[in-house]
Amino acid sequence: MKKTAIVLILIIISISCKSGPTQQVSSVVAAVPSPIPVMGAGYVTDNAHVIDEATRKQLETTLAALKEHKKIDFSVVTIPSIDDNPIYDYSLGLAQERKKERDSVEQNVAMLLLLVSVDDRRWHVQITRDLESHLTHEILRSMSIPMTDAFRQKQYGKGISKYVNAVIAKLDQLDIR
Repeated sequence: MKKTAIVLILIIISISCKSGPTQQVSSVVAAVPSPIPVMGAGYVTDNAHVIDEATRKQLETTLAALKEHKKIDFSVVTIPSIDDNPIYDYSLGLAQERKKERDSVEQNVAMLLLLVSVDDRRWHVQITRDLESHLTHEILRSMSIPMTDAFRQKQYGKGISKYVNAVIAKLDQLDIR
């Protein structure tokens, strides 16, 4: 009788141990955004294919100059959709991945990442803490009107370019180095 009770208890414990972590893992997996798009080595990753080549080259040149003069790494990512994922979490994952890549090359660089989810008609900017006091959410949102107006006309490259230039102009006004 005691052996049966011990075996039964061991079976229950082993079943609960097997199902416990699986449930926790499944809840964690549900919170993780869908696969993060591979970001190129440059400053513009156009996975949604909405930026024409001339605008992409102009953005790459502008963002490279910002990095050289101000030590601020500003990248742009377009994707077709983030599905049901929160855009903040998705853009944070992208920014963290880019920061890991950049930290292996250069430390202490301020960063911005503009994510545009075209089909979802959503966008978000991630910034490092050292820029938060200079570029508040209110400032970033107020500068977005020309961008979102261009997006409504399906001119994503033009809108992104306007926003990037507005942010850089704001950084120049603040004389951030």
